[in-house]
Amino acid sequence: MVRAKLFLAVATGAILCAAFAYADGTKNTELRAVDLNQVQRAIPKRIMKARWENGRIIPLTPWIEVGEFAPAGPCDSTGASETLVFSAAPVNANTGNPDSSVQVCAAGSLFWFGPDYHNPYYANDIASLSDTSFNGANVNSLTHFWEWNPNLDNNTDDNSDTQNCVIAIFAVEEFDAECADVHEQSAGEGVILDYGSLSEGFWYSSACLDGLEFALPSTPADDGDPGTELLGGYLVVYGQAFDPESGITLATGAQPMLWHNRLNNPQVGDSTSTQFDDDAPADGDHTSPTECYNYTLNLSSFGCPNPSLLGGAIAFWAEAAGCTPSGGDVDGNGCVDDADLLAILFAFGGSGGAEDVNCDGVVDDADLLEVLFNFGNGC
Repeated sequence: MVRAKLFLAVATGAILCAAFAYADGTKNTELRAVDLNQVQRAIPKRIMKARWENGRIIPLTPWIEVGEFAPAGPCDSTGASETLVFSAAPVNANTGNPDSSVQVCAAGSLFWFGPDYHNPYYANDIASLSDTSFNGANVNSLTHFWEWNPNLDNNTDDNSDTQNCVIAIFAVEEFDAECADVHEQSAGEGVILDYGSLSEGFWYSSACLDGLEFALPSTPADDGDPGTELLGGYLVVYGQAFDPESGITLATGAQPMLWHNRLNNPQVGDSTSTQFDDDAPADGDHTSPTECYNYTLNLSSFGCPNPSLLGGAIAFWAEAAGCTPSGGDVDGNGCVDDADLLAILFAFGGSGGAEDVNCDGVVDDADLLEVLFNFGNGC
């Protein structure tokens, strides 16, 4: 069933360039390499914290000018107060800039699907972070890579054309590696970055989110069909404008640049081969299984292991998560109900996590009693 588009608007006149899949769900679109030296740095002009909730983008702050919250780049370039906890991109752990020295193959390159491909909205999983102590930690800084092609809607080769670039990035608790589109109904926080007018080309951005941090997923689970247990996922939307009422107007030509945690040394975090792309057609919706792809690819010609995995190139820095007593509201939706009770029961005997509602380090009868005593609060 095709779900209604709740938050994205397709720009009038945009060409929807579809990618097709083999029977095993892999891409049937030409993969290309691009030199990291061609990737330009984009600095956001303003930023907004927002929430993703059941496919809607809800602003949590007004727009904040970049000079008012933090400089560009990771908040702490010394690594003393924040740690690179998930890196599906070849970046320096201290500066957030591209760094070919961490690449185990195809050094100095990233991948993309060529100038005629359009994918303005993708979702990938976070199977694990660098350490479980960071589960649920706040993202302090991030780096991401993308290709921007405003000319895709008119098929011209004039790269002087520009388009306003607005990119939304969210972390969500739910993602299913077996292609159930649970991420679209999930909830999580993130940021919207407004880069102003950008010309055609390859871009990366490293940004400190000081005061606008958002939480990484906290609880491993199998969130769809039985199969793979994942921590959660992340969503990225490429747009040209954002309006709180109508949502994001999709870019007319954009796609993520591609890399993977396992192609870095050291490897930081992990993800599977599953990625949802909005490319068949680009309509602001992920249709399963048509737009769920297996990014297991043969990159042996680039000196990479065969098979290798790819996915959207992104990296997150975080501080270690501290535990805050939640009063029994395990899922953080403001209501202590049967969902919180079930979460405690399923995690009973475990250590830490959101189910440890009293922060004593273990999920036990004390946490169960906390939920029961507060049952119905906020509902």
